Amino acid sequence: MSVRHSMQVGVNRALRPTGFQLIRGYTTDPAISPFLPARSTIRQAGKAGKTVGDFLDSYSAEPGATAGTVDAMLEIGHLTPDTVDRVCEIGPGSGRYTTQILSALQPSYYEVYETAKDWIRYLQDTLPTLTFQPADGHTLASTPSASVDLVHTHKLLGYIPFVTALGYLDEIARVVRRGGTAAFDLITDDCLDDSTTKVWLTEPHRMTIYSVAPRAWLTDFLAQRNLELVGSRFVPLSGGRTELLVFRRT
Repeated sequence: MSVRHSMQVGVNRALRPTGFQLIRGYTTDPAISPFLPARSTIRQAGKAGKTVGDFLDSYSAEPGATAGTVDAMLEIGHLTPDTVDRVCEIGPGSGRYTTQILSALQPSYYEVYETAKDWIRYLQDTLPTLTFQPADGHTLASTPSASVDLVHTHKLLGYIPFVTALGYLDEIARVVRRGGTAAFDLITDDCLDDSTTKVWLTEPHRMTIYSVAPRAWLTDFLAQRNLELVGSRFVPLSGGRTELLVFRRT
């Protein structure tokens, strides 16, 4: 039995009371990719006469979704330039959330973990003040414990295997300081209302790119790591919605 399979068995055993289980999701549809390539995305945004961020909002959510998500995170977390000086972001991609956070909070230090080399090059050109940490796709190994005021990630955890997402959440709890904020969005069971499930059932082959998390179990998992849920907000996603969850480290 492989290590990955052993982990999946273990997590499924823990999730059994919730009625959820982990399965490997995949898609053979060439039109769908969880992580969009930089060059073609930038080119399509230019043809549409939009910024990359606005183009991605229209492509994967709805106009203004990025700004709305950041505004909600700032409001729920009571985040201001006076309370946030050091930021860590996982999977910034095009930097559409990064740009909004830099503008709103003006932190002195902003580190990112990104695995896509094409988007790293783009970010280095457009946001040269960022600190790029070595990214292994699983951990925040280069970030000291209890060292950041805000750690956040968007439109990432709902696409990756749930075990990998749990690893990131464990790391998020490790790196945020006491009194600091952790924020992320994912597809919880609360996101799956009847209208959403009807959409999913019309195109099941497309929806295998998404991973669903049991909300109550997840908040308990994080509570055991001293992260207290302070608020949430549903945010748009192609084919449905995700839930933005904001936690405070106690």
